[in-house]
Amino acid sequence: MKMTEAVISTCIFLIHIATAKVMLELPGDMIELGKELKLKCTTLKVIPSHKSRQWIGGKDNKLLCYDGVTVDPQKYKEEMISTTTYELTVKNISENDLQCQYACRFGFDIDQKFLDINEKNFIHMPDKNATDIVYQQQNGTFILSFELQKVFPKPLCKVIIKGANRNLTATNESKSRVLLNVTYGLESDEPLHNCLKPIKIECLVGKTTHSFTAEHTFVCKNLQMDEEHRIPIIITVCITIALLFALLVIAVLYVLKRSSNTWKHLYSIVRRSGYK
Repeated sequence: MKMTEAVISTCIFLIHIATAKVMLELPGDMIELGKELKLKCTTLKVIPSHKSRQWIGGKDNKLLCYDGVTVDPQKYKEEMISTTTYELTVKNISENDLQCQYACRFGFDIDQKFLDINEKNFIHMPDKNATDIVYQQQNGTFILSFELQKVFPKPLCKVIIKGANRNLTATNESKSRVLLNVTYGLESDEPLHNCLKPIKIECLVGKTTHSFTAEHTFVCKNLQMDEEHRIPIIITVCITIALLFALLVIAVLYVLKRSSNTWKHLYSIVRRSGYK
């Protein structure tokens, strides 16, 4: 059934090419916001001066250009490429220039196509890493949520923890004309962070990886245990050092006392022997 539909669509397309007197060609390269969009119109015969040329389209499907004169020279520009081809350049592309109909008219002949936006011809990375990143613990459950704004296509996001991947779920989604705002969330009984390290998040936008990190204030359990035992350990060490120091002082005093007694004994011997 699908093969039959494909054959019919191909035949219709070939018939259209064979019978059309004007052919609109949409851009085949990747489309980027802020860049230029070029639309090409080709006729079967040389374009005579007495036949009018028109470009129609955009968000409101309005007249954009008539015989080389555009409604907004800062936005649109027409150029004759050859005797049978003319081209419209749309400058500084915005969302309003996408996902809409475009048509070129030559005399009474017209061809129009829908500029469909998909992940094969358009990718837009988020304006920021993420917004409203929240990582907290509630009733023993670790909860992570954040939002990616002005992105296309819809990203696939995951958290990388100790070399393992945890997929995030899209919990909310809104769309302008093309771009998306997507909120992601994940709940886990286990921490989503490594000790003393930020949370590492990766989002696949089309075929491009968008990585960022989320800081947190959680302290590792091992560090908490160390903190609990740190004071007793410090006290024990201090007492030990004090005892060792006291023993050292006692030993020094003992040695000094022994030395003093020895000198006194020698002095008494010398006096008894009559030596002055």
